[in-house]
Order: sequence, then structure tokens, then C-alpha cells
Amino acid sequence: MAKRRPRKRLTRRGPEREPYDRVLIVCEGKCTEPLYVQDLAAHYRLSTANVVITGEGADPRTVVRVAKKLRSVEGRQGEKYDRVYCVFDRDEHMTFRQACDEARASGICIARSWPCFEFWFRLHFGFSRQPYFTSGGRTAAQRCVDELRGWLPGYEKGASGIFHALDASLESAMDNANRALADAKATGDFNPSTEVHHLVDYLQKLKSKQTGNQH
Repeated sequence: MAKRRPRKRLTRRGPEREPYDRVLIVCEGKCTEPLYVQDLAAHYRLSTANVVITGEGADPRTVVRVAKKLRSVEGRQGEKYDRVYCVFDRDEHMTFRQACDEARASGICIARSWPCFEFWFRLHFGFSRQPYFTSGGRTAAQRCVDELRGWLPGYEKGASGIFHALDASLESAMDNANRALADAKATGDFNPSTEVHHLVDYLQKLKSKQTGNQH
């Protein structure tokens, strides 16, 4: 009687790294920022082996330290990230300045927003440099979200599908963000402004970049 051949165990292979930069993106929020960046990366057909995204739900300094740890762990395993981004808000965080200094000292790119990530969404509906302030028991960030709902009814933090809802106005938002940030640097007043468009631009062009290009 013929012996049965042992069955080969089927293993599901993960996504393979493609020949462009491998980037780690560590976000302050657990949902809003990661979901947006994941949809953006999928829209440009970027491999999940190349673009690794995580949301920490932590203060900016913790976000930077997590990014440093993940980069170190990956390096010890023989892999490496060609670039690391931290995405966090000014909001009312006590560790904001420390996080910025530590990220720069560690060669980590930062994509900050004043007062919050939602200002990037707001810029899809037109240019603005109207500042947000804490008042009536609402923080500056909450005031920004309140205004965004006037343009994007029903918006809630952590909502999915925001990238696709705003995609038609993406290039306009990029121009508005560049203009707002330039004015912020000229005046020294960053409320409101954002650097998220730099991360978006990097991901848009990622496939055309040679591995290892630095920011």
C-alpha cells in the first residue's frame, strides 16, 4: 500500500517590501490620524510592508519615545526604517516642546498641527488663519472641531472614510496648508497651521523615491 505523502502546511505570506522607502508613522491619536493615513496609503497603493502606521493614544513625548523604541527594535531584527514620522497636535499638551526637541535630536520627522489634526481637514474647504482659543469650557482643539462640523456635518473624531470624503479637495488643501505654514513662520504665530501636508506629499511621491532618501 502506497504511503501517503505528508501534506504541506500552507502558510500565508505577508506583504513583501517593495523597492522604495520603508517608513514608520506613529500617531498621537488611536483612530483619527491612523485611519486617515491608512486610507491615504491605500489610495496610492503603498505596500503595508513599506508603510507601517500605529496610533498610540498618548501625549507627544510618549509618541516620540514609542517611535524611537520601534525603530530600535526593528533595527536589532535586521530590518530598518528609512524614515520615521511622528504625528501629533499642539492642543494643550505639556510635553509638546520636549517632544519636538527629542524628535529632532533623534532624526525623527514630525508632522504637527496647531491646535489639532482637524485643522488639516478644515483646509480642504478653503484657506484660513483664524485662530482658535479656549472659551466657554471648550479647548482650542474642540473649537476647531466645532468649526469643521460646519463644513463636514456629522464629523466625529475617530470616524472612518474621511480621506475619501475629502480627497477631491486634497491638492487645494495642500496649497492652503503651505500658505498657512508660511504665514505662521513669518509671524511666529502657529495658531492655526499644520505640517501634515509634508507627510502627505512624502507619501504621494514615495514610489518614485529611491530607498534611503532623507528628509
